Parts: sequence; C-alpha cells; structure tokens
Amino acid sequence: MTDTIVTVAVAQVPSKFGDVRANLDAMDGHMREAAAASARLLVFPECHLSGYMFDDRAGALGAAISAEGDEMREIAARCAEHGIEVIVGFLEASGDKLYNSAAVVGANGVIGIHRKRHLPFLGADRFVDEPPGTELSLFETGVGKVGVAICYEIRFPEIMRSLALEGADFIALPTNWPVQSAILAEQFTRVRAAENFIYLLVSNRADEEGDATFLGQSQIIDPLGAVVGNSGRTQGLLTASVDVARARNKTIVVKAGEFEVSPFKDRRPATYRVS
Repeated sequence: MTDTIVTVAVAQVPSKFGDVRANLDAMDGHMREAAAASARLLVFPECHLSGYMFDDRAGALGAAISAEGDEMREIAARCAEHGIEVIVGFLEASGDKLYNSAAVVGANGVIGIHRKRHLPFLGADRFVDEPPGTELSLFETGVGKVGVAICYEIRFPEIMRSLALEGADFIALPTNWPVQSAILAEQFTRVRAAENFIYLLVSNRADEEGDATFLGQSQIIDPLGAVVGNSGRTQGLLTASVDVARARNKTIVVKAGEFEVSPFKDRRPATYRVS
C-alpha cells in the first residue's frame, strides 16, 4: 500500500421529494457507513437534497437551499465527525436565481460548488437558470484533485477533457439518469474515463419519483475504462480502493520502447476547430 491508494464511495440511495430535512438526516447514516469502510470521499446523486421531478419553478424554489446556509454547515459538521468529504447534489437558491448544483464539502465547510451549465428539457432542469462564468469545477480534496460534472454533462466531452488537462484525478458525476439513459451508464462512462485517464465516480438513483424510474448503475470506472464496480439496481453504497497514481500516468506502455501511446502528449490543439 502507498499513500496514493485511497478508498472512495458512491451512494445509490433514494431521495424524499421536496424534503430537505429528511434527506439531510438520511445522509448521516450513509456517511457513517462510508467512513466505516474507510472511504475518504462519498458522492451522492444529483439533486439529492431536494428531489428532481418538479413541475414548475415555484415548486423547485420551495426545495432550494443556499450554498452558504445552515444545511451546508450541518453537512460540514458531519464530515468532521466522520472524517470524510462528500459531494452532494441540491437545488441552489442564489438571490433570484435557481441552479442545479453539487457541493463539495469537507470538515471546514464548502470546498466548492459546481453549477450545471448543460440543461436538458427534463425535471427541474426545465426551470433552473444557466450559471454565469466559464471557470472549471476542479477542487483540491483529501483524495486528490476532483472535477465535478452533473448528469447530462457527460454528453459533452469537452468538460471532462478540460478537467483532465487541468490535472483532475477523479471526476464525480452526480446523476438522476432515468431508465431511458442506459447508453450513458453502459458506454459513455467507460469512454469518458478511458479517453481522459481519470477515475469516474457516478452516483445515480434506483428508485422512482413522479413519472420517472431511475436507472441505477452507480459505478466506479478506472483510468483505462474498466468497471471497478457497478451497483446495478441495488440500493446502498459502492466502495473501492483505488490508486490515484494511475490517473496521473497518461501513457500506455504495451512494450517499452516499441509500443507506447501517449494521447495527452500527442495532442495537436492547433489543428482542432472547437467553438
């Protein structure tokens, strides 16, 4: 064992629609369980604190919280108690704006916030605002550099490539994938991890809300695209010990000096036309 080997976890757990208090209370048990398994980072699903299948903006606002409010302070206190960091999805109220956000939280408070920029016409995303700015959501944590994207954003390869180029070891993907999104769980996850040489931590739901049936298939994918673990339809936590050093090696050596590929070193950005 080396100090680059860490245990991480993803939660495939239900959310009580519109009930932030109940979802906060449930988080404590999941955090305690993850800590008992020596996990240092635990990822929860998209909109875990609020629920997702809202029919209007007013309903979504009713379940929204501030990134600087008592709820985040409570999560931070539990992080301190359990010796763990978490990434949790929530609907964020900020002034007169409403965002689909994920908070990275540790013992000292909120480390960072990712606000979903790519918004499908589905659930709460029909009513949230597109956030300003263009900064990457990449944060220093106890397990390494963690990038954050949310759900539908896996369809935009530029996001994960940008995070990887900036040094992400992990990318956390809180999701609310319904059963119609099976291709994302079964194919996109492996490709995004492998093309960027990062660990991908996917947290989804396997319950129902409104007329949506969530897919499950929370998973941990390694930097070569191999599935370390997949929850299928099982509720609960998925944990794995991983070697962060693998995400920092961007070269595949089949036979040293004869058969080596370095997709990051061999990039030719001047020839690309992306806008």
